[in-house]
Amino acid sequence: MAEEIVKEYMKSSVVTVNKNTILYEIAKIMTEKNIGSVIVVENGKPVGIITERDIVRAIGKGKKLDTKAEEIMTVSLITIKEDSPVTGALALMRQFNIRHLPVVNDKGELTGIISIRDIARAVDDMFENLE
Repeated sequence: MAEEIVKEYMKSSVVTVNKNTILYEIAKIMTEKNIGSVIVVENGKPVGIITERDIVRAIGKGKKLDTKAEEIMTVSLITIKEDSPVTGALALMRQFNIRHLPVVNDKGELTGIISIRDIARAVDDMFENLE
């Protein structure tokens, strides 16, 4: 059986912001697009991620709505290459207790994002192919 590849299940239309985007704008973008995270990019490369959890934590710590992304983003960014197996993405998500993985090419440039929901779809396809 062929291994499912991240590129086949990732979303290539990633919502990104820059390090100067303010908290209010980020929350607004996430609400309008109905997404749980945005990737912070610099020169096409991911440098951080901001999730719903990060926003709640920032507000809970008294951060103002004009706080810049670079002050609240998670910088210990875990990424995966687009040609990696889906099982590798799942292993990283479990290891680091995360639900979103930025996907990069060989140059480290952002090409997509894969979520736990996408992984579930891939696993479902794997079981379907066994029948």
